[in-house]
Amino acid sequence: MENKTTFSQPSNVLQPNLSVYLDLLRYFAALMVYLFHAGHFSRYKLPFFGTYGGLGVAVFFVLSGFVIAFSSTGKRRDIVDYFIARFARLWSVALPAILLTLVLDTLGQWLALSAYAPMQPYPAYKWVAASGITALFLNEIWFLDIWLGTNGPFWSLSYEFWYYAIFATLIYFRGWKRVAMASLVIGFAGPGILIAFPVWLLGVGLFHLLRKHAAAGRPLLGAGVLLVSVVGLTLYVMMGGSKIFTALPIAYPLVDLKPWGINFWPQSYMVGFLIALNIYGFARMQQVFRNPSEKVVRLVRTTAETSFGLYLFHYPLMYFCKAILAVAHIPQGTFYVLAIYIAPFIAATWLSLKCEPLKFVLSRVLKTLFKKDKVRPAHGNDVSVVLAGGDRERRIDI
Repeated sequence: MENKTTFSQPSNVLQPNLSVYLDLLRYFAALMVYLFHAGHFSRYKLPFFGTYGGLGVAVFFVLSGFVIAFSSTGKRRDIVDYFIARFARLWSVALPAILLTLVLDTLGQWLALSAYAPMQPYPAYKWVAASGITALFLNEIWFLDIWLGTNGPFWSLSYEFWYYAIFATLIYFRGWKRVAMASLVIGFAGPGILIAFPVWLLGVGLFHLLRKHAAAGRPLLGAGVLLVSVVGLTLYVMMGGSKIFTALPIAYPLVDLKPWGINFWPQSYMVGFLIALNIYGFARMQQVFRNPSEKVVRLVRTTAETSFGLYLFHYPLMYFCKAILAVAHIPQGTFYVLAIYIAPFIAATWLSLKCEPLKFVLSRVLKTLFKKDKVRPAHGNDVSVVLAGGDRERRIDI
């Protein structure tokens, strides 16, 4: 996502406080997933925050729908530009993650195969097939559930990509072409991906709702909605929301549809709704806070930019760390737990920052290939938006 298009009109939705809040949510979601998996690998779960990694994925879906809906407003690029931006953004982390998984899994299994049990080493042809399918986001369509080596978190990228594709058919086509293209994409993606689409659409609906009402304020209403969402999410985690939902008869049809490629948590609808409420509540009350300083914006933005990499790099890094500890004959204990929690986190964060320039390179290459090589001003991700905020401009990456 290299180049940015700056919209000419200030947004009444993404004010400075909300853009910072969304970045914090994005990073917090990635951290929730990381802590959940670190608890699994180390056999020591942090109370509360290390309990439900699925919450983080729901946050990603809602935020994704929100920012993609936002990027579709104003003077938009055509559908080719849209997909160039999406591929550049996804591939800037996905391609390095594929390479990292291949290298670390191969080396780690050579060092300590027992650390990867019951997984066995991939033959070369399986690496090639899994890498190609994953890079094209085909790993979760219909009956497929393909893991690239140890990198299980890749599943959600397939979901996300096909939501981008469905949304594009609704935005860039009209009449019978819209119906035909949307049906074609939905039919290709399959029911397993489609069943989680309402969670993503919550973000789209949230954006359009805030577009009408955010500028009006209503801090008391916002504070009340925000409180309800926080209490609801806290109770969900503390009471074991997933167990409650799977115990209900209405959940059984969804759980039992795995032969159709459906592997979805019914409670994610509720979690997504609570996340949307949370963002809506903050947006309606954000005017009671002072605009963040440029220093705070830069710090939060830089931190949030590591969230994608933290999400996609950490699993093979945790397995590799486990292999190193096995070689060192450290199977458990305090050092083992600290190593699992800290070492992959540092490595994933560093790699994320190093991969940041790759999106510019990919965007330039894709634009050259598709003859979309006009130079646009600005830098960073594919879309930036000027936000109203005193006498300074603020931007949010899409």
